[in-house]
Amino acid sequence: MPRIAAAELERLKREASLERLAQARGITLSRRGKQLVGVCPFHEEKTPSFTLDPAKNLFHCFGCDAAGSVVDFVMKSQGVSFRHQER
Repeated sequence: MPRIAAAELERLKREASLERLAQARGITLSRRGKQLVGVCPFHEEKTPSFTLDPAKNLFHCFGCDAAGSVVDFVMKSQGVSFRHQER
């Protein structure tokens, strides 16, 4: 299987909106300062602990410690892995 070039992977992380992806997955986000907050899709909870930083395009859950970029979000939500090997 062909490798994804590091530059292409960085472009994807930068240009694919994590906010729009999370909303498309049914996560309701509300603004708290510069962050967006919602109920984490990766574990059961009643109080929102999922935070998303739209400026950095990164997420973190303070409940289950899931975190990362748009690529990490897709891998976690789809239950798939991504092997990226440096050249």
